[in-house]
Amino acid sequence: MGMSSVMGFKGACNMLLEIEHLTYEADHRTILKDINFKVDKGDTIAIIGPSGSGKSTLLKQLNHLIEPTSGTLYLNGKPYHDYAPESIRMKVSYLMQQSEMIGTTIEDNMNFPSEARDQVFDKDKALNLLKKVGLGDYDLSAETEHMSGGEKQRITIARQLMFDPEVLLLDESTSALDTHNKERVEDIIFKMAKEGIAILWITHSDDQSMRHFQKRMTIIDGEIDKIEELNQHE
Repeated sequence: MGMSSVMGFKGACNMLLEIEHLTYEADHRTILKDINFKVDKGDTIAIIGPSGSGKSTLLKQLNHLIEPTSGTLYLNGKPYHDYAPESIRMKVSYLMQQSEMIGTTIEDNMNFPSEARDQVFDKDKALNLLKKVGLGDYDLSAETEHMSGGEKQRITIARQLMFDPEVLLLDESTSALDTHNKERVEDIIFKMAKEGIAILWITHSDDQSMRHFQKRMTIIDGEIDKIEELNQHE
């Protein structure tokens, strides 16, 4: 075992993701160009930039929904192609702007991660997560059809948390929520960072939630313009 591999392992203890020279082309256009960065356990990274700059495409790459044209992504020190795509999606969980509801009831949604893993549904965990996102008044049997957009969004957040992800990717996921619920969801998500889950969140630079983030990545025209360390204000 050479020195470089020893060093590599040492550096990888806290590192969850590493992105090396990621380039993605589609329809004769370069959408992402030579993206390089690392994500450690508990990192909270805000991703900002103009509309159409490639931010959502980057999250889809990290979630393995699309393959890079060139470059390599590593999860826990192993290249993505060493994993089954589904196992990446459980560890690197992507919450889109408009996440679809599953089935007709809250239980259908909360049970989905267990079914995906062939595990027994943990009702207590599901109820606890619903309480955390402010839906503790609902039974698991409650139908989702007539719930508000904000309530549905909170169910999808609770559903993703059933997977126990190592990295959580969010795409302006609180945009449909009022201020109170938005702060509530942010509180849950940033508490998870304290437990070691890494958060990458596409957001707006002027968002008051920026105070929660450790880093801010600006993407312009498919390239990382800068990554800034932010001052933490408790």
